[in-house]
Amino acid sequence: MRAERDAEWTSYRDAYKSMLWFEKFGKAKNLIQVHLQVVPKDKNGTTENYGLHILGKSIHLNLPLDALGRTTLPLLKSAYDDNAELVLNQKTGLASFHFRTSLSLRADGIYEISELRAACEQALAYQAYIDPTSIRGKKCVGVRLAFAKKDYAAQVELKNANSAPQLLTLVDHSALWPDGINNVKAVNVLFAPYAERTQLFMRTSPLGMIALFE
Repeated sequence: MRAERDAEWTSYRDAYKSMLWFEKFGKAKNLIQVHLQVVPKDKNGTTENYGLHILGKSIHLNLPLDALGRTTLPLLKSAYDDNAELVLNQKTGLASFHFRTSLSLRADGIYEISELRAACEQALAYQAYIDPTSIRGKKCVGVRLAFAKKDYAAQVELKNANSAPQLLTLVDHSALWPDGINNVKAVNVLFAPYAERTQLFMRTSPLGMIALFE
């Protein structure tokens, strides 16, 4: 099925089953999303030249990767029945596959702390659904934002009626997820110091935003 047997790959059926967890999740999930992510083993690497494909006897579909190496995995019964493979144009051992839960982004770049807290709670509930032991005793404490390293206009500002605006510091050479590659600039926004009506403003759109649990 694969032209090069040493290419990195994983089972489409296994990935399909993982995505069904999210599809069947019965609680609120309108503020969160799940992607399949390709993660290079080289933490200073990039997915810029990576190509991901669904390959089977009767299917060959290209899956575009975003700047974080993520793609939306289509649920295709034909590919499932065909026992297709997810094939990466990289040699075995250079990358791995992960399912990532992130928070949905707003086009206007404006969020209230109350809205972010609700999204974080949805992510926590979903994580408890798929892996209860990993989240036992933890609670939502904030969110983490990542911007492209070349996004020189990136800015995160907090505003409320009772205090002066606060500009947060973005940290270069960071990763959005602890086991991700260090190719973004990121910042954590913790809920505790801020009132629910505090607003978060972004000048440019982040690449991604995830919930923080402690």
